Amino acid sequence: MKKFEFLDDGIDIPFYNDVPKLSTMEWLMLLFAVILMIAYITIKNLPFRESFFPLIIFLLGVVPALYICKGNYKLFFKMPKLKDIKIIVGCVIGNYLYTFIIVFFIVTLGIQTVAHGDSNSQITLVRAINQFIQLWGEEFFKIFILLIVMHGVYKFSNNRNLSLMLGIIVTLFIFGLIHSGTYGGKILQVLLLQGLGSIFELYAYLETKNVVVSYLVHALVDFIADIASL
Repeated sequence: MKKFEFLDDGIDIPFYNDVPKLSTMEWLMLLFAVILMIAYITIKNLPFRESFFPLIIFLLGVVPALYICKGNYKLFFKMPKLKDIKIIVGCVIGNYLYTFIIVFFIVTLGIQTVAHGDSNSQITLVRAINQFIQLWGEEFFKIFILLIVMHGVYKFSNNRNLSLMLGIIVTLFIFGLIHSGTYGGKILQVLLLQGLGSIFELYAYLETKNVVVSYLVHALVDFIADIASL
């Protein structure tokens, strides 16, 4: 259970236990950002969605994150250390091994899988930049959900491990579910691959308390997938 606490570095996850403390309005701001991101991901006819989707997701994630840091940006952003490279490589490899096993399992059961809508799109500089921008928002989307759930559970239970466990479960479930429209409504596929599969990025954050590390895991996984699809 000690390893599950993710406290080997002596640094705890910020905000959930009021260290540092956020106001009620700041918690509502994070919740509103999550709701807006869910809306823009799942509803296709929202204003500006077609032209500015990556930028919108980026702003909805990064702007609230910077605001609640109140100048102490190390709460989320740190320069990666040499030991973080091992975590990044391990998480990327783990992600692909997990994906291979789950896809094999799904196909063996005779369940049809659906590829990402952009899987056949040509890799361009504009697409690469959009992806670079959007992934920052996606990482904070997961972290905001984690923090909100942890804060709510911890407030009533004063139990960090319970808060963390429920936070992880809810985060992975929601992150998987919002991809259902992109993958043809295949709920089992998105919950196992996009949902539970994102545990590797979340683990990278929990182990380092550094969004830069989890972002690099996410970016490398997507980059390798893009290169492999050429």
